[in-house]
Amino acid sequence: MWMVVYISRDKEKINKLLSALNKCDIMTMMRSAVDEVGGCSAYEILVPQTELDEAQDVIFDTELSES
Repeated sequence: MWMVVYISRDKEKINKLLSALNKCDIMTMMRSAVDEVGGCSAYEILVPQTELDEAQDVIFDTELSES
């Protein structure tokens, strides 16, 4: 089962996190969250449930290194 691990409106940030996750051999999927008007309001990163903990660690470490 795929789990949402991160949500952001910033596509550049999503792409950086997807890259970091893929470098750690974590399977990822990205999808757009559509608002009521039909426009993209946010992006979601999904990972398999079995890789959720590792993905959260990678995202946390990636965000810390950007600070």
